[in-house]
Amino acid sequence: MSRVLDGVNSLGLIEKLDGDDRRFDNMVEATTLLVERLKEDEPLLTSFVLTSINQTPNSDDIAIKIADECFTEVWRSARSIYIDTPFLLYRSMLLDACQQLALDNQRYAYILWNTIADMLPFKRFAEEKEVFESIFSQWSKESEEYSSFDLLENGKGNKIPFPRKLPTFELSTELEGIQDFQTMYTKLSEDFTTRESLYQSQYQKFEQYRNSINENIRSNENLKLDTIWWSKALYSPSLNQSYREFEGKIALIVMVSDLLSLMENAPPASISYLIFETVADLPNIDIEEKFSLEKIWEFYSKNKDSVPKETIRQLTIGYKDNWSLKDFVSYAFSDDSFDTDTAISKLSISKDTEISLPKLAQAIFREQSAENQVET
Repeated sequence: MSRVLDGVNSLGLIEKLDGDDRRFDNMVEATTLLVERLKEDEPLLTSFVLTSINQTPNSDDIAIKIADECFTEVWRSARSIYIDTPFLLYRSMLLDACQQLALDNQRYAYILWNTIADMLPFKRFAEEKEVFESIFSQWSKESEEYSSFDLLENGKGNKIPFPRKLPTFELSTELEGIQDFQTMYTKLSEDFTTRESLYQSQYQKFEQYRNSINENIRSNENLKLDTIWWSKALYSPSLNQSYREFEGKIALIVMVSDLLSLMENAPPASISYLIFETVADLPNIDIEEKFSLEKIWEFYSKNKDSVPKETIRQLTIGYKDNWSLKDFVSYAFSDDSFDTDTAISKLSISKDTEISLPKLAQAIFREQSAENQVET
C-alpha cells in the first residue's frame, strides 16, 4: 500500500505521468526498494524522514541519492523524462517507505515521529501538506502506544504470550468387549499423564505471565518516582552537582543526558514535557525568552569544553545533510568544519527561527530518544 504516493497522485502533484499507469507503478516499485534499503540499514530512517519534510533538499543529499538510485534501477530511462531532479516525487517516495515500515512495527512510528515532532512547527509545506500531515498524525498516535509501557511486554518489545487453553481429549464410544475396556483404560491413563504434564507447563506460564506484569508495574512505578525526584531536586547524578550551578544552555544538555540515563524503555511524550518544565524551573530561565539559531550555534561552538565529554557522547550525530535540532547542537560540539550560516541551512528552516531553552531541551530529548530506538 503506497498511501503517500496515492495521496500525492490524487492531488495531481506527480508530474509527467501522462496517463501512463506503468510510470506510477515504477514509482511504487522503487519505493519497495527503498523499504528494503531501510530494513538493511535502519539508521537511514532519520535521514529519510528528515529529507521528506525538507522542501528544499539538494541532489547530493544521501536520501535523495538513494531514491534516485532506486527509481532509475526500476525505470532506467526515468531521468530522460525527469531532466531536473523530481524532489517532491522523491520526498513522497521516502515518506512512503517510512510509512510502510511504521505500519509493520510501532517502534518505527516512534522513531519517525520523535525525530520530526519538534521540527514540524518550523516547516512550511505546500500542496502536499494534507497528505503528509495525515501520516504524521498517525505516527503520533502509534508512537504513544508504543511508549505506553505496556504491562504485557518483556522489555524486548515482544508480547508475553497469554497461556493457551488446554486441548481436549475425546473418549471412544465404542466399547465392545474387554479388549476395548483395556484399550480405554490405557488411553485414560495416557491422557491423565499428558494432562498432568500440560497443567504443570501451563502453571509455569501463568506464573511467568503474572511475575512479568508485577515486575513491569514495579519498574514503571520506580521510573515515575525517579523522574519526579530528578525534576524536583534539580540535581545531576552524573556530575554530583546542582543544575543551578550551570549556565542555562549548558544545564539543559546535562539534564537531557541525565534524564535519558533513567529511561529503560522508549519514553512517552509526557516525559519530554517533564524536561520542558524542569528546564523552565531553573533560575534565570525565562520561558518566554527565545534565542536565535545563530546565538545557539555560536554558544555551543565556543563552549564545547564546558560540557563533559561523556555527556556530549550521549548525543549521537546524524548525517551531514538534513539535521534535526539535536544534530544541530551535536555538530556544534563536535565539528569545526561548519560555519554558522552553513550549520543553520542544514536545518532547512528559516534562519530567523527562534526557540526557547525549555523547548530546545524537549526537542533534543525526543530526538535522541528516537535515535536510541534505532537498531544499528
